[in-house]
Amino acid sequence: MVKVWYARDSVVKVAEAISSIPTDAALDTATEWSSGYALHAVGKNITITEPEGSIDKIDLLGEDANNFQNAELDKKPFGLAKISGTLILDGDETLETYAYGSGTTISTTHTRYQAGDGSRTACAFLVNLDDGTNEVNIVLNNAYITKIGDRKITADGHWEVDFEAVCLPKDYYVEFKD
Repeated sequence: MVKVWYARDSVVKVAEAISSIPTDAALDTATEWSSGYALHAVGKNITITEPEGSIDKIDLLGEDANNFQNAELDKKPFGLAKISGTLILDGDETLETYAYGSGTTISTTHTRYQAGDGSRTACAFLVNLDDGTNEVNIVLNNAYITKIGDRKITADGHWEVDFEAVCLPKDYYVEFKD
């Protein structure tokens, strides 16, 4: 039977990069998710692209005993893991502090952000799917926001923003509840 996940069973959280991934407990139990997360996102169209480890064929001279062209496989390093999607803007900063840095305080009432000042920080994304029986946790740790995309208003009146973030393969985790 196919497991069908419902949106209500899913959570996306963003926190400071996790200094030590737990090895004795599930990924969603790290203290960053219970107390220190910066964003508990309302999102949609979340896509996670796992690191890809491509392999190229290298053709060599000659043929083997079965008359096949001699060849070797060249295993390439795994690529980046990526998360992308759309977040609902709730009237406050969403990912700006991670994408652009701490920002500049303007007369104690506003914070101004600018892209490209070199002060962005690593963060961690948790995607938790939990229906009470089945559970899947996906974490992209030490991730960097690479894109804060279009900001748009929908027909029903809420603002949305697209985003993308990447991390190294060693900082990508997926776990399933047994």
